[in-house]
Amino acid sequence: MKILKSHVIALFCFALTTLHAETNEIKKTKPAEIKKITQQELVQAALDGKTSPIETALKQGYSVDKPDTEKRTLLMYAAFNGHTNVIQLLITAGANANATDKTGSTALMFAASGKNLPAVKLLLKNKAKINTIDSNEHWTPLMWAAAEGQVDVVNYLLEKGANPLLKDIDGDTAESFATKKKHYTVVRMIRSHLASKNKEPEKLVEKSSLFGSKTSIQKNPAPAE
Repeated sequence: MKILKSHVIALFCFALTTLHAETNEIKKTKPAEIKKITQQELVQAALDGKTSPIETALKQGYSVDKPDTEKRTLLMYAAFNGHTNVIQLLITAGANANATDKTGSTALMFAASGKNLPAVKLLLKNKAKINTIDSNEHWTPLMWAAAEGQVDVVNYLLEKGANPLLKDIDGDTAESFATKKKHYTVVRMIRSHLASKNKEPEKLVEKSSLFGSKTSIQKNPAPAE
């Protein structure tokens, strides 16, 4: 059977057309590539309380405790602004509530520095250590809260076992930080707590007078605000 050249060309063109159509169909059904979310984008999401980018990153294989250049994790950034939705997401994904940054600070310390009582409660519920001391100034979560005048956070930390007698590298306590910042409600709260535990410390106070000076022991009342 004689095959005309024109017929062969027609068949070839038909095959190419079919192949092209099939290729287009494959392209249509091929899933679009998902862009990897950057560390900076995730940090911003944690600070802003946005769970969607973090959920996507976790599905892409992002390590939940991956630190940035300061060794801070997403949990720390979420805790700093008190975003319990992000905190819960990260903890459910396996985040370490006691991870530390370059200075030894934890998520609980960051949470305690602001009006973030729900975040503090959530972290403690998930085994965050309440009396952790950082490796820089030897601050505790209670010191952070007291220095910032966070009354509700201080009260809750004391209820849950925070130690107000711990000192930093300069010998300061949570009470002395609150005193220096004139957070007198916090000062009274700590002193009341110490009194109830029979641990109220006596302080050496230098008394000056026209007749010279002498050192005596007394308990200083907190000034009124």
